[in-house]
Amino acid sequence: MTKYINTFLILTILSSTCAAQTTITGRIIDAETGEKIAFASISTNQASTLTNEEGNFTFQVKELPIDLVISHLNYGKSILQIEENRDQTIRLKAIPILLPEVQIGNYARELVSHAAQKLMDNFHLKFYGKAIFRQSTQIDNLTSEWQEIIYATKSSNSRLEGTSVIKGRYAAQDAIYKFDDFSYFTKAYGLIDVDTNRHAVVTLNGSDRYHYSVRNLRKEGEREIAEIRYISKSPERYNNSNGTLFIDTDSYDIIKFAFETYSDLGLKMKNKHPLWNMKMVNPKFQFEMSFKDFAGSRVIEYLKVKYNFDYHLKKEIHPIQVSTLTYLYEMSTQVNNIPYEKAHSGGNDRDAIKKFAYDPEFWKRNAVFERTPEENKAIKDLERKGSFGNAMGKSND
Repeated sequence: MTKYINTFLILTILSSTCAAQTTITGRIIDAETGEKIAFASISTNQASTLTNEEGNFTFQVKELPIDLVISHLNYGKSILQIEENRDQTIRLKAIPILLPEVQIGNYARELVSHAAQKLMDNFHLKFYGKAIFRQSTQIDNLTSEWQEIIYATKSSNSRLEGTSVIKGRYAAQDAIYKFDDFSYFTKAYGLIDVDTNRHAVVTLNGSDRYHYSVRNLRKEGEREIAEIRYISKSPERYNNSNGTLFIDTDSYDIIKFAFETYSDLGLKMKNKHPLWNMKMVNPKFQFEMSFKDFAGSRVIEYLKVKYNFDYHLKKEIHPIQVSTLTYLYEMSTQVNNIPYEKAHSGGNDRDAIKKFAYDPEFWKRNAVFERTPEENKAIKDLERKGSFGNAMGKSND
């Protein structure tokens, strides 16, 4: 059973949100196209957050003025001073992208090897903090599940090492399929690991598994970031993964990585009736991890997971998509005695969520990063139906 943290820590979190604070809101857009910039990192000496998929953000500070440090892989780093409490529209210019589709001998493989070695050299460093996890399940383009958890986290430069549930909520409507433990796929994947039972993407002998190529270079001042595409050497579509690494060519820091695979992830279809024909078709799994600087090291900032497939039920086809976003915040190097649990198949965070009564006001005060209008609408619909707090029953039956 997933471990949970004592009431004192929960009350500490609740009381900390009640202090008088100023709420800063706004949006970040491309200076030339006006397009919304999703998942830009925003930090101050008081708080940090991300923009959501609509490019919007909200966070609280104790006092003004403050300096916002804004960073994004495609836009570099900017500093903006906020002197008054008004809705902000921030425009960023994209950094230059050079040498498209470039192929430079063994250069890509050498960059990956150096980056992997640096990860191994610093893998012993551990970081402690909090994370907010959100999961939304869409069946036939309608929200059937919503899960939100605040974790205490232990992480390395490569993956989540362990989590402990501080508080959570879960809601579900009656549907043809429910996910019992999809948070496992956020916790189980990473860059490297000395524990071979978990999934690793970058290895020191990665050239034995992948073809590497430099697609382009991003230039931010004196900094150069290589976008490296890796493709599995395995000829079997359903047993390989392909992806992208962004590596600083000078420091060998990994800025971000993403991969996709066409696997059913071992998820099982459970027949509601022995004569029904049920199967999963066209599965696609996508994973993304982004990093930021902290205490002289690179630490995880966020993890995104998306899984799509077509669910064939009798003669009907139902498109299903489950997506998660995990944002890590309040990072520290201070060791603590929280009982973190490692990722393991068959675990279920909902065992811990059951310990908490549903508290809608808590979640309104603890957005951490702004929900989209579509997400807020889905949550209100689930609340109106009384789905929160009483959706812990049977799944896939």
